[in-house]
Amino acid sequence: MNRNFVLGLFFLLFLIIPKLSFAEFLVKDLLISNSNGEIKLFTVEIADNDETRSIGLMERENIPLGTGMLFIWEEEAYRNFWMKNTPSSLDILFFDGNGNFLNVAENTEPFSLKNIQSSKPSQYVLELFAGSSKLYNLYMGSQILNLNK
Repeated sequence: MNRNFVLGLFFLLFLIIPKLSFAEFLVKDLLISNSNGEIKLFTVEIADNDETRSIGLMERENIPLGTGMLFIWEEEAYRNFWMKNTPSSLDILFFDGNGNFLNVAENTEPFSLKNIQSSKPSQYVLELFAGSSKLYNLYMGSQILNLNK
């Protein structure tokens, strides 16, 4: 084989393999009672282990309205996020162990390394397309209804 071909193939594999993810996300419907008491339905991918939580919505360029990712931990703690390798602006919503709204970081800056933290210990974090919090009125008084603990 031509040495340049082999080097080119190796280089191509080097670029592609790190972008492949072997994590599979479970998809479920999430019901949230918003600040007005209206029920809103979201289709979310579940990130409930170290592998899926570390990948999150990184590299996603298209996040349709009404979809997102729900990060789940076994217990409450202060949660920290960043936008590294995330080309889409997001709203990041923090909820306590009972699914009650704590705080939101709206319209996050793509690719930013700035720390985004929950205001209190959080067990659930919901990432949605930027502007979703305002559109669906997801603020104080909102609650995730179907946590199925």
